[in-house]
Amino acid sequence: MPNGSRKNLDKKIKDCRQLVSSKKVISCLEALFLSTNDGLVAYELGHEFEKIGKTRDAVEYYERAETLFKQPIYKNMARAAINNLAIETLLAAKKKKGRR
Repeated sequence: MPNGSRKNLDKKIKDCRQLVSSKKVISCLEALFLSTNDGLVAYELGHEFEKIGKTRDAVEYYERAETLFKQPIYKNMARAAINNLAIETLLAAKKKKGRR
């Protein structure tokens, strides 16, 4: 992606993240993702879904980001987010099971 296009996309992501509610942020990012199919937008969507506790949606977008990213460092960043969610889910299940 040309440098100017990347800066423009970064600004659009930032504009989405400035919105008041998570629902509006997600809606804005989803529209941006549909028009760009960009890994960074998918990653940001994963992050937003993670913040509101929608783990399945978060993993779905982190996986899309991992697929779309070209550079290994960014692929690894997305994979780390997926792995962290998997660990958190396992720990929560173990903790819940221990309460019984």
